Amino acid sequence: MGAKVALFFLLDSSKAAAPQNYGMQLPVQKVAPLYDSLNASSRFAKMSFPDSTVYGFSFFKKPYQTDMLVVLKDLDNSNRKAFESQCHAQLKKLLNVQEPFFYADYVHQALWMPRGLQKQEFINQLCLATGQAEPDLEGVTRMYFGDNWVMNYRKGYIFGGKSETEFSRSLALYGLGLAYHRQMTLMTNRLAHSADLGGDQLTGAKLEASNFIAHFLFDNPVRPAHLDIYESYQHIAQGLKLDVVERQFRKKLADLSQLATIKRSREQVDGSWGGVFRGENRKPPVAKPENVKTSSGNRNLVLAVVVGVLITVGLLSLSQEPLALLQQWLK
Repeated sequence: MGAKVALFFLLDSSKAAAPQNYGMQLPVQKVAPLYDSLNASSRFAKMSFPDSTVYGFSFFKKPYQTDMLVVLKDLDNSNRKAFESQCHAQLKKLLNVQEPFFYADYVHQALWMPRGLQKQEFINQLCLATGQAEPDLEGVTRMYFGDNWVMNYRKGYIFGGKSETEFSRSLALYGLGLAYHRQMTLMTNRLAHSADLGGDQLTGAKLEASNFIAHFLFDNPVRPAHLDIYESYQHIAQGLKLDVVERQFRKKLADLSQLATIKRSREQVDGSWGGVFRGENRKPPVAKPENVKTSSGNRNLVLAVVVGVLITVGLLSLSQEPLALLQQWLK
């Protein structure tokens, strides 16, 4: 077997989507033993052509659904640009689209090499696949699992072995890593933009991010019991820097939650002071009585008050005659 190269094309959902029923449907759980929420929301397919194989991967449910197509061809003597152009033309025909339909930043590649290559031959194949005169392999490490090995590097990975089943599994795992990268990057941007919003829009952005975390986000989406596959995903995803992307995503969500709390507290304070200044909490003044008519009972009460006052100021020496005159005057 000669070397093969696979190019990942992550689709712009507003322009194109992976065909629903094409090629051979692959059982997700057998290809990659993922957690149930991922297993239920993923779809894998494979279509064979005379000179290539196209894999279709779909991850997550709407509004997070992420589709991609992966074109696998023999690595011949054509340069990287020519190879990418061929794959692009093939997918345009398959999807029946004319405008740009994928995110150029997410055109990553996987290189499938036979085992037993000498170092110089390995370097030559890598240069041909990447289009680089001297590939940068600093920090790149190789991990063996069973009869295969994987090596991560910037914007792709390398698989060594004979098993097509294992290679297609590695494509699905790396595709899931790309889907994580894309969705977390999108939501980080949305959260940042929603900082200037308020009310339902701010709450909606937080809810969308929290739903994605609760349903689909795992540090490692492979069930831990499948140790080789678990470690394989961990290794090939290193080049995507998903740990950095996730930390930034979660921090932005926490920052937005804190901002929402501050805004809510400020609105409550402003509302409270506004009510005071508008007089909303003030009691209405008590109406004064118009004219109080003095009844006989009231006259007696007034008399008693007057008598008390006179006693208080020491006028106890008043005779009965002035007192009688006062009573007559009051009548």
